[in-house]
Amino acid sequence: MMLDGLGFPEALRWHDGDLWFSDMFRSRVVRWRLDAPGSPAETVLDAAAGGPVVPGGLGWLPSPDGGPSALLVVDCLERRVLRLPLDEEGKPAGALSVHADLRDVMTHSANDMHVDADGTAWVGGYGFDPENDEPVPSPLVRVHPDGTISTTEPVFVFPNGCERDASGALLVAETFADCVKTYWRHNDFTLRARLPEGSGPDGLSVAPDGTVYVALAFAGALARLAPADEGPDAEPTIVYRAEPIASGPGAGPLGVYDCAVLSDGRRIAVAMASLDEPLAERVDTGRIVVLDL
Repeated sequence: MMLDGLGFPEALRWHDGDLWFSDMFRSRVVRWRLDAPGSPAETVLDAAAGGPVVPGGLGWLPSPDGGPSALLVVDCLERRVLRLPLDEEGKPAGALSVHADLRDVMTHSANDMHVDADGTAWVGGYGFDPENDEPVPSPLVRVHPDGTISTTEPVFVFPNGCERDASGALLVAETFADCVKTYWRHNDFTLRARLPEGSGPDGLSVAPDGTVYVALAFAGALARLAPADEGPDAEPTIVYRAEPIASGPGAGPLGVYDCAVLSDGRRIAVAMASLDEPLAERVDTGRIVVLDL
């Protein structure tokens, strides 16, 4: 199954059986209802409705009364986390508001985000300008459910996709350090996996059985990490490679930017778009494929 005609799909999240994602270069948050008749893809929030020009990570705040949850969206350029109330059908049910302002602790664009079951969000940012600066480490920003913020130690080089593993630790992909780190608590960090040099680990997802999948942006591939007990130098397994676009205005190689395993562990969604980001800004090279595991 595939959804194409996208700009730059990122932040893939399964929620109540639907696949939600940010189309970053088209300024919209989308819900893809795969199991509905016709598998429609619906825009939930866009810039015309006050949403971010460049949306990033997604997550949900739990409802205190058991009702519908609120959607959290990273506003990458403005370095904020926005909150959008939803109704029982997953449609906007109130005004968009600022949940947390990150500008005091982030000097460059915000990016991806993981939200825990209790509503605590973990937000990564660029930390430097990839076009002009040497890579430097930066922290994750912890956004508490009430919107107050704190930070980890600055140990992540371009922290990107992050998600809890089976032990409850937070796995963090470092795009410009070609590795995945494990964050436990109280600023306790360990190296989970080294990835091939220049592969650019981006989004990641943890399957119900604990298997970790990582999107390798610059390698145009999806990797499965070796079990943690084999050590950080165990070689990952490539399970999918994106085929280049052969012809037309979007012709060229594709990067693989994110992935998300369905809760039953039987399918994984994989997001890709042109490796040439200026081209992806102009031409709809983005697509999401859903693969069987």
